[in-house]
Amino acid sequence: MAINSFPSQAGGGQANLNFIGSVHMETYNRSWAQGGGAGYYALYSTNQENGYAYFVGTGTSTGAALNRLVSVTHAFTRIDIIAPTNDMISLYKAEVKSTTVYNNPFDADGTIGKIAIPSFPSIIRSSGNFVLPNNALPLTNVLIAGGGAQGGHHYCGGGGAGGNVVKLTAFQAVGTTSVTIGGAGGDNGGVGGRTFFGNVYALGGSGGGHHGGHTPASSVSTGGSNSVNALVGNGGGAGGHNSSSYRFGGIGTTQTASLGLGIAGTPTFHGGFNGGNSGAADNQQAGGGGGAGAGGAGTNGDTSVAGNGGPGHASDISGSTLHYGTGGAGGRANNNSQTFGSHGTRDYSHGGRGAGFSSSGHEGGDGGVVVMRYYIP
Repeated sequence: MAINSFPSQAGGGQANLNFIGSVHMETYNRSWAQGGGAGYYALYSTNQENGYAYFVGTGTSTGAALNRLVSVTHAFTRIDIIAPTNDMISLYKAEVKSTTVYNNPFDADGTIGKIAIPSFPSIIRSSGNFVLPNNALPLTNVLIAGGGAQGGHHYCGGGGAGGNVVKLTAFQAVGTTSVTIGGAGGDNGGVGGRTFFGNVYALGGSGGGHHGGHTPASSVSTGGSNSVNALVGNGGGAGGHNSSSYRFGGIGTTQTASLGLGIAGTPTFHGGFNGGNSGAADNQQAGGGGGAGAGGAGTNGDTSVAGNGGPGHASDISGSTLHYGTGGAGGRANNNSQTFGSHGTRDYSHGGRGAGFSSSGHEGGDGGVVVMRYYIP
């Protein structure tokens, strides 16, 4: 018999589970000829065992773990169940009431006397596991930044790029979550490591080019001397000090749902910018380009100045406003002297400054970081 007797109703109130029926698992794989319309359903194991089920309709199906509420958006004609032998599986349909979005749930609101839920930041710089305190809400805010990279060495180095930044809001981090911190990328176009929080990750930046017009690594080949297929978060600046040709900065990658962001926690992305180009042909004065940052592209170098690093992304998730993924400035040499471009505030995951004269001023980049803010009522 199809389930059509428990439609969802509008209004206020709490969900009510209505018992439909039970089946015995004579084998671990059973198909139940039970139909129903769209709605909220739950399949519970009598023995509280793990299992899985599919609500199978015409040309579509919805999978769900046992002992969980699931929204089935289509009609179905049977339920295929995988569960331990001799367990009993019971089906319920829920009557759910309509609600509206509760804006800013973690913040204080003086107009109605609502106080803010106490929150605590955690800055993670080494790989391992993050364990959410038992008394914390299962929702966290997270910032993930990939590794920054070194500036180019020797003469007129390009600036190293900062890492991409991914931010998650009200992300469900329950229990233990694995964390991998991306290392800093080397110079000459080396790419910074990816930083992971669970399955979500932020790409690292590429290192600045060195003298002779070296081209930094890019996600898309530019035909330069260091073209690669690996993904680059932000592009490093091209190296200057080149008497023959113009060089391009590294090309960044805009991350998407299928490229590290996922869909949980309303992900927002910052980065994917290109590094600055090198100056026109000039074997002494052509400045290196600035490395791109999570907040913008690096500027070009030319025969009189070195490029500026792109800005980082500003966030107060740690409790104070810090900058993540700032690009490094390019360097320029001229008759045994040196000048550098500028860069913005650098706190975490930034790129290093490129060399000016004979490797002077060459800087390393900063590795990745994960910053979490969790809430304990």
